[in-house]
Amino acid sequence: MTIRIIQAKVEDAAAIANVHVSSWQAAYEKIVPASVLAAQSVEKQEVFWRDALSKNSSGIFVAVAPANEIVGFVSFGPCRTHNAAGEIYAIYARPDYFRTGIGRLLWDVARQHLKDAVFRKIIALVITNNHAARSFYEHVGFTLVSNSASTFTWQGELLDDVCYEYLIETVIK
Repeated sequence: MTIRIIQAKVEDAAAIANVHVSSWQAAYEKIVPASVLAAQSVEKQEVFWRDALSKNSSGIFVAVAPANEIVGFVSFGPCRTHNAAGEIYAIYARPDYFRTGIGRLLWDVARQHLKDAVFRKIIALVITNNHAARSFYEHVGFTLVSNSASTFTWQGELLDDVCYEYLIETVIK
């Protein structure tokens, strides 16, 4: 299976929203309260992604399957909480593409772009009980930041997350 990773366009908003919601509902089914999952809607996400893509699509890439359908995406950019770091905001695949290597392909593109932007480290916030995502980040070289547990509110529910970081190797000549 050949998957192409390309920069997202505004026209991709609906497909990204579809991946986002279906991935969330499958991946977080036993992790977050049902009310959080029920509040997810393709329509709301499409508005969000259309707005994000119309402002700046440079940090949003999609995975395109052979039938020209979008089956995953990654969103990244400057870190929202740590100066001089990049951040993976989201990385998702459609449930029927879980564990197929798409996440790794998307990560590779994000890592290269963040490295090219001269960030020395990359941050990823992960819901604490999302063991699959934590395993993914550890597998691609992230390490858990000690004492990084925090709580945030999503759809009126309190959720816990932890911070992972990836140190970008730099070659000094």
